[in-house]
Amino acid sequence: MDGLLLELVKVSRSFGATRALHELDLRLSPGRITAIVGENGAGKSTALRLCAGELAPDAGEVRVGGRALHPARPEEAIRRGVGLVHQHFMLVDGFTALENLVLGAEPMRGLRIDFAAARREACALAERTGLEVDFERRAGELTVGERQRLEILKVLYRRARAVLLDEPSAVLAPSEVGELYAALRRLADDGATVAVVTHRLDEVVRFCDEALVMRRGELAARTPLGAERPPELVAELTRAIMGREPPAPLGRPAAPDPGPEPVLELGGVELRDAAGRRLLDGISLALSAGEIVGVAGVDGNGQRELVRVCAGLERATAGTVRVGGRDPFAGVHPGPAAVRAARRAGLVVVHEDRQREELVLAASLGDNALLGDLGAGHDAERVARRLARFAVEPATPRLPAQALSGGNQQKLVLGRARDRQVRALVVSQPTRGVDVGTARRIQTALAEAAAAGAAVLCVSADLSELAALCHRIVVVRRGRIVCELPPDASEDAFGRAMLGVEAA
Repeated sequence: MDGLLLELVKVSRSFGATRALHELDLRLSPGRITAIVGENGAGKSTALRLCAGELAPDAGEVRVGGRALHPARPEEAIRRGVGLVHQHFMLVDGFTALENLVLGAEPMRGLRIDFAAARREACALAERTGLEVDFERRAGELTVGERQRLEILKVLYRRARAVLLDEPSAVLAPSEVGELYAALRRLADDGATVAVVTHRLDEVVRFCDEALVMRRGELAARTPLGAERPPELVAELTRAIMGREPPAPLGRPAAPDPGPEPVLELGGVELRDAAGRRLLDGISLALSAGEIVGVAGVDGNGQRELVRVCAGLERATAGTVRVGGRDPFAGVHPGPAAVRAARRAGLVVVHEDRQREELVLAASLGDNALLGDLGAGHDAERVARRLARFAVEPATPRLPAQALSGGNQQKLVLGRARDRQVRALVVSQPTRGVDVGTARRIQTALAEAAAAGAAVLCVSADLSELAALCHRIVVVRRGRIVCELPPDASEDAFGRAMLGVEAA
């Protein structure tokens, strides 16, 4: 495979009054895995989207193989060999993996799609790259790792010679992360251009050939990663990203003394879908005041449903959710009324999908900062406090939420949650897509909530985060708690439990 040289030459790009890139010079070379790292709002994802033709520069030039990308459209970038794998999967769950693979690029035989030819090419491509997928299964039935592999195969099927990935490992189990980068290494060794936007610096050091550090829309540093990769390299990258010393290691709060009754208690919670399939299977868990309990597991094993039941958006088929010994959802229909009942009981929930479940993207930051606080009015002091808690940038109350980077959207959501009266806090993927400095601030805020007496349930795909923050960690698989592990258990032990390699 002949890779492509991708270049951004003096590229600037703004969104309204917000400057995302300023005269950025960036170069992605064939045969290498290049990591693009930086704080939230540094312009990383914007740079990838420019390379993929999803955005056009305000000034400067995007070059593919030495020639300007014109017109700046995704179909032109794909025609020229550039493929972008988005952070959020772009699959049709009801279609098979093969149908998703060829969607929009179907091989035809007369007036019919030639699925036999597509299957032969797909299988050959999977074998050559090591990206194995069951092409006959529906996308909604695939594991998260298989869905990630299918997304990469989609761009390769379209003859991509440059593969760009935005936060590809955010939802993967530890073993799947290794498999992902092994496949990317095969592509790079075959001559492809591979670039990864990620906040996980340990993966950058382990798997990538170089790191491009972005800061405030400009290239701040380029760090080659040779054969020798000393332990202090992560700290060096963190300093380059932040422009200052990295934050001190997070200290886990002291384990609380169990109180007379749990603050948050899940008792035999079950949930079935419309077809009768069991999504949650007897989840029982009790959290004391001041306790932080982690929930680990491969994405799609009931975590989202568990959080929605806690929030009152789904009614458990069986079992109860109790806060301070009382069921806040008794006699209340699932939905907005139940969410308000939970909040009155002091149960605050932060969902994983900030764009769909936490924000109204077209509404202003001010409106989003007060979202859910009926009767609060446009309290300027409260808005300013919630924007400032995690340093949302830009903190312009009239700016629409969709103008923020993903990380700054997350800061807004967490700032709003922590500003409420909290007895029990349920958070899902609290630091997904945020930089190391912001992640530490969020983790510290969760520890502070526990120190103030709240019970904290933290669902996260980041095992290092759970190990640093939690007093104990449960592993969920297929809607069940399969085991409980101490925070210092090995990554291998977690990975095996998450994937069902051995019995709990």
